[in-house]
Amino acid sequence: MRNTRPKDRLSRKYGELLSGMPAFELNKRPYPPGQHGLKRTKNSEYGSLLQEKQKLKHCYGIAERQFRKYFTKAVKLKGPTGEVLIQLLETRLDNLVHRMGFAPTLAAARQLVTHGHVLVNNKVIDIPSYAVKPDTEISIKETIKSNEVVKTAMKNTPQVLDYISVQKEQFKGKLLQMPQRNQIPVTVSERLIVEFYSR
Repeated sequence: MRNTRPKDRLSRKYGELLSGMPAFELNKRPYPPGQHGLKRTKNSEYGSLLQEKQKLKHCYGIAERQFRKYFTKAVKLKGPTGEVLIQLLETRLDNLVHRMGFAPTLAAARQLVTHGHVLVNNKVIDIPSYAVKPDTEISIKETIKSNEVVKTAMKNTPQVLDYISVQKEQFKGKLLQMPQRNQIPVTVSERLIVEFYSR
């Protein structure tokens, strides 16, 4: 089941701003939400591993079953499992639509994709989990460019990432290369996630 709780509450729960979420002043309330939020408890070893996995799931809005499938796929691919896992998640179509600044949130980006408003190499792709390959162009359909959500998002400057290029005036961008782990703005310990599934 995908977590749909407000992203600021999730960030406060983990004590840090999660990737792909709107900026807010976390330091104003640097404790978990709820009546007993001020009482942060020390995690057990299992709890620490679980929390790291949950953080990564929430960063990309992935349900447990789908997340497990990504992990299983990462195990079979060449390279460090944790790094490959994050690469697979980072190159999802919905995530890249958000990274390129075409939508203000990951949820909004996912909606653009599912409603058929996103083109991949000039072909409509309506699958949020679509795996984007390097040298692939992503663009927004002409009919949706006047949409208020898209217009608002495009007023902001997208985060500069080495592995994508964006042409805001043309409402298009490109995945230049498979992102390296140190380029991906996600603050998690993938080693702990691998340990979680290795238990």
